[in-house]
Amino acid sequence: MFSLTPPRLRTRLAFVFLAFAILASATPGTSPSQALTRSGDANAGISVVWLVLDEAPLYALLRTNGTINATRFPGFAELAKHSTWYRNSLATAQRTTEAIPAMLDGKWPTMRNYPVLADHPVNLFTLTKDHMDLDVYQTITSLCPKDVCANKVPDKERQAEFQVAEFRNLISRVSTSTTSTVHFSHILLPHRPWRFSTDFRLGKELETDPRPSNTIDRRRDAYQSLLRQFVATDQLLLSFITSLKESANWDRTMLIVTSDHGMTFVPGESFRDKVNPANKPTLEDIYRVPLFIKYPNQQAGAMNNCPVSSIDILPTVLSVARIPTSAQFDGVDLSTTCPVRASRRVRWPYTGANLSTDFSAVVKRVKYYNSWVSANGNVDDIHRVGISGRLVGKRIPQTSAVVRGATWTNIDKRSFRNIGSSPMSYVPARVSGRFNTTTTLCQRCEGLLVVDGVVVATVPELSGLSPSSNPAYFTTSLLTTTITSESSPPELWIADWTAKQPRFSKVGPSK
Repeated sequence: MFSLTPPRLRTRLAFVFLAFAILASATPGTSPSQALTRSGDANAGISVVWLVLDEAPLYALLRTNGTINATRFPGFAELAKHSTWYRNSLATAQRTTEAIPAMLDGKWPTMRNYPVLADHPVNLFTLTKDHMDLDVYQTITSLCPKDVCANKVPDKERQAEFQVAEFRNLISRVSTSTTSTVHFSHILLPHRPWRFSTDFRLGKELETDPRPSNTIDRRRDAYQSLLRQFVATDQLLLSFITSLKESANWDRTMLIVTSDHGMTFVPGESFRDKVNPANKPTLEDIYRVPLFIKYPNQQAGAMNNCPVSSIDILPTVLSVARIPTSAQFDGVDLSTTCPVRASRRVRWPYTGANLSTDFSAVVKRVKYYNSWVSANGNVDDIHRVGISGRLVGKRIPQTSAVVRGATWTNIDKRSFRNIGSSPMSYVPARVSGRFNTTTTLCQRCEGLLVVDGVVVATVPELSGLSPSSNPAYFTTSLLTTTITSESSPPELWIADWTAKQPRFSKVGPSK
């Protein structure tokens, strides 16, 4: 049952909202309430969709100028067109077991509580269950009362196939819902293991990388894998937004998209399990997360620079949904308030730090990783690394030149069998191998993986390798858009960039 504003008032409010939204977009630090239409019970009967992604760092979505890379992530770009982007948002903890409960109860995490209802009795679910229907999918936490939430997460929850199915089920439930509902889903994407290709096919889980964690090539390879899976996650998000816009529920829906935490790829540091406060840029990687809120009836996108934290989401939901409560929160209502915080607390076992940085710190991190993989490029540019990156996707001239004394082994010799063509079917998203040489390669020599005459990946780490490195391990992401069921196994070539034009020679098929 919806409480609708009279047509004349709705029209007037739409013009008022549009003017405020333009002002908010032009001056990102202005009051967040400018992005929200309010009038009496205008928001009664709304639904709330709260989607939490996992291991989704903000910097991976951005160009070097701090804007969303719309070419690579059209889903997030579309979301930004219709929502308020709280781009100066911080997560509270580097572990899901603390970060998600802090979101759901609006309080700073203590690291002393478990992610269960008994330790967080006042939360999103207990506060809304008597006012709205609940549609809840939890993966790690268990904060919803058992008499309300019937879902039980199966053992296969971490499988990519299961997470995609749950995401798609959420899309269907939200688009077809006819009641005022809180839809909460914590989806383990783009979380490891990184199996997705950019064309939404699935590779295998790879073996453990034997190279030291301070190897920059290893961390770059891992970052490329995250980007591949982030692109696949973005495709689901775009489908979600498209379906919701086409449904009758778009205007009345409060849509929240965020992440519990990010991760860092800085060589020598843990992805996020162990936090190193002495290496402050890694804190920006781990705790800077996306936060987008599309308010009911919001007509245009806006940017907001307020010092926001994940603990602010719950008070905002309760305010917009008109849920009465006497509970006290550490967070504030973002729909009416810009938090006044000189710093924000982030936690890890069993301490934490206060971060006083703003959005400019994120841009610095984007530029750091841009030196590895272009932050401004398209989807295919994820694979274009090293001097030879410009060759990816191109057919190279045939040659009879052979690299003398060099061989290589594809660790998974069956990786090019049973390749599918449909979404979620199998494709070799990465190839790992071992390289042996009896002579030293030149410093401007790089490896190329070539399938049927087309370069599908580069292997910059072969540059300057000597026999003392034997066998040298490498792994690389493949441009799978050129790979079909008819594709031959990859060949390893060497591109010598000593001169202006590269010279090509073959190492040959895998031994």
